[in-house]
Amino acid sequence: MKNLLTIFAAFLFFSIGLSAQNTIVLTGQIVDEITKEPIAYAHVGIPEQGIGTTSGHDGKFKFKVPRRYANSDMMVSFMGYKTYKQAVNTVTVPARISLIRAQNELPEILVTDGDWALNIIREAVKAIPKNYPKHSTRHLAFYRESRTDKNSQYIYLAEGVLNIYKKSYKSKKEGQVSLVEGRRINLLNPLDTMISRGLNSGHMAAHRFDFVYNREDFLQEKYFPCYKYWLESMTTYNGKSVYVIAFDKDEEAPPVTTKSRIGKEKSTYENGFNVFRIGPKKKRSLHARMRGRVYIDKETFAIIRGDFEITKEGLKKYDDYPLYAGSWKANSYKVNYRQIGDRWYFSDAFRKGHYGSGGIYSNEVKMTEINSEKGKPILYAERLHRNQRFSRMTGTYDPNFWAEYNTTPLSAGQAEGIRQMENAKEAQLAFAPENMEALQRQRDSIRYVKQLQIESLEGKEIESGKENKNEKAKLKGPDFEDGLISFLGEDRLGDITPSRRKKGPRSWVKFSLGAGTHFIQSAADPINIIYESGEDEIIFSIEDDIKKRNFEIVSNLDIDIFLNRRFFIRAGMAWDYYNSIYKDRTIGVGAEWNLSKQRPVYFKAIAQYEKLRYARKVGAVDNDYGKFKIDGKKINSKSFNVYYGSRTRNIKLAGELSVELMPDREIYIRGAYHLPLGTRNEIWVKERRQVFRKKNSQAVSDSEISVMQDGERFSSDIPDRGSFSVTVGLLFK
Repeated sequence: MKNLLTIFAAFLFFSIGLSAQNTIVLTGQIVDEITKEPIAYAHVGIPEQGIGTTSGHDGKFKFKVPRRYANSDMMVSFMGYKTYKQAVNTVTVPARISLIRAQNELPEILVTDGDWALNIIREAVKAIPKNYPKHSTRHLAFYRESRTDKNSQYIYLAEGVLNIYKKSYKSKKEGQVSLVEGRRINLLNPLDTMISRGLNSGHMAAHRFDFVYNREDFLQEKYFPCYKYWLESMTTYNGKSVYVIAFDKDEEAPPVTTKSRIGKEKSTYENGFNVFRIGPKKKRSLHARMRGRVYIDKETFAIIRGDFEITKEGLKKYDDYPLYAGSWKANSYKVNYRQIGDRWYFSDAFRKGHYGSGGIYSNEVKMTEINSEKGKPILYAERLHRNQRFSRMTGTYDPNFWAEYNTTPLSAGQAEGIRQMENAKEAQLAFAPENMEALQRQRDSIRYVKQLQIESLEGKEIESGKENKNEKAKLKGPDFEDGLISFLGEDRLGDITPSRRKKGPRSWVKFSLGAGTHFIQSAADPINIIYESGEDEIIFSIEDDIKKRNFEIVSNLDIDIFLNRRFFIRAGMAWDYYNSIYKDRTIGVGAEWNLSKQRPVYFKAIAQYEKLRYARKVGAVDNDYGKFKIDGKKINSKSFNVYYGSRTRNIKLAGELSVELMPDREIYIRGAYHLPLGTRNEIWVKERRQVFRKKNSQAVSDSEISVMQDGERFSSDIPDRGSFSVTVGLLFK
């Protein structure tokens, strides 16, 4: 065992050393050449290779470059400064890079009419197809989110390296995200891995905050009359002149009223899908909800940066996904794009949200590797979905956690949040392996004590064997595991509660709702139905044809209770929509198999006991008799419908195929065969022209009822043999 540990340690050090040899780490600080002040959030990278990082609040940076790019030029760029360039293999570490301010040139066009700035916006929107990717792409990004309380104390910090799949800028669908590596820390208590606070869909920032792709309000023609636009200044970026167009609500302009059909307009995203609601044309009032500035390349009209915020009036809208959802006091955004070749790609975004109750939530994303080639979608099983919280799902800590991945420095506030613990060294140790080892030792101690307690109980001779059994059950049961979950966090249970990780929850409930067709065939048989009272007085009689039908349109509602990940119990009901009586109740068992290693495709086989009461309409009868009872239920309406059918007991054998749309939803198609076991023929009476229409059935075999056909007793079954049904619908977990 000792030799094995020695070999593993040697392999680990060799791997780390090999990783270091393959990477050049450049560090330094970026400052203004004249003032010597640090320049925060400058881009440091190799543009032609699509890799880069950002300087921190103090101007310092750490850029990891694959050694194969040693002869490439490292470029440092920032809006309003000349771009700095130096070969990677000539950079002396730590480097001190001084950026020179560029001379701004105001355009002569400033003296023209006030619509000039708006026309620049129009040109920029028109140029989006030629300036941005025309196909889907895959990138690597670094993501960070954090939150403070109302006293400005940081609660948690979560970081991750993400795979980003972005659609072309002609698409209307949201892109995809998967987690490569991740870590998190509870800044209030580093050993507590439970982070209950955090926002859904924060990790989707690369898609949510891409305001050019989403065509936010200030880039939409229909909103232009609500805004005022003006040329605030000119600046430079990478040696090119850039317009700085400011925009705000036009206080003198009334809200723009449009009359449109909602279903023809782009709608907001819901659960990752565009939703279109078809409806009548209606008037809508459009308001300007943002203010800020947008930076546009003078030559190509490419939008290269956005700096904007939501106005107080705009924040009244509770859900404005993709930008935000919920109640906020303020929300501001800074978004940058980067040029590779002749196209501009989403580069980075920073969002800062102020809670109404106090505290700040921020999330940022930086594309550290931009790939301009056509990219493949992320495997479904690896995708992070909108309704997941990034702070609850990041991975474990590692001694060489970020390895060769580029990251972004902490902001001044986040760095201060780290220092809010005893001291900066202790805070850094919270991310280091030593603390993780301490946490592991805590786990091992708990498990060791648990084992000692079990062995102690096994060694005792307790007169009541039940008492001993109960004590041991507490140690082995879910109560102990739940305690560990609350202490360690669910994603830390791998070696303590393997049964939970492998077998999943003890009970798992799914609901399904669908509609389909039950193929029940019958001929148009003429019959005569007579219902008599106990005194041989005829209450009603009707002679007509049973309506010929080949199928019934029905709805199904089912509930599946899983005993484990494969086997479940299913109970269900079904009802019809047309002029028949259809009452179906089922209960049985089934099994489920996943047929795909990517997006889950499930096949289910189900066997159920079914009670089906089905009757076809014969005709309507005027009630000349008055009040009467059918199988004990009073009928007192002036007219009622009469039906003929059967009560059958069946074995329902079903096969079902479903595809997972998202983690909590599936779409399914089900085929079933209904095999009759027993049948009892019935007539039904259903009141007409009543608010609460009563209905009930009575067996044809009762002495009060006679059903005749051509003078002979009629006893045909409906259905008269086995039948098939097909159903499609949605399943909810």
